Amino acid sequence: MRREIFSFSLEGIDVLTKELDRFTEELDERIEQKLTLLAEQVIHDGKRLTGLDSGDLEGSLIVGDVKRTSEGISIEIGNSPETDDYAVAQHEGYRRTKDGRIIYFSPGEKTVSKGTHKGYPAGKKYLENALKINEKLIIDELSKVLGKG
Repeated sequence: MRREIFSFSLEGIDVLTKELDRFTEELDERIEQKLTLLAEQVIHDGKRLTGLDSGDLEGSLIVGDVKRTSEGISIEIGNSPETDDYAVAQHEGYRRTKDGRIIYFSPGEKTVSKGTHKGYPAGKKYLENALKINEKLIIDELSKVLGKG
């Protein structure tokens, strides 16, 4: 019984690999650019929703750098580190004292005078509400970049 030997060759695999790498890199760049623009929009709305006293909190809202990991591409938004404790308390609308008591905040006169922005009042949950405002935009814009929209 005679055995048949199969043989094949792949020509152009290097070219194909380079093209796929180039495509992936270009797609990642487009995603990074879009994430940055969307994060800037969220921060813009967050500033409009931030409680107002001295303006430090509003001024501390930042867009971080885009990060690439094996799990995907992400971008951080939030407050600069020097306002972290204050920002968390203002965002949540309360703070806990050293003895465990909870002190709730109510919007001050300056915060109330900001009114609403896109249906949300200024004050607590300013970043969460800014994300809610932009949720559909984020999904739509990233879908376009990924060719699904």
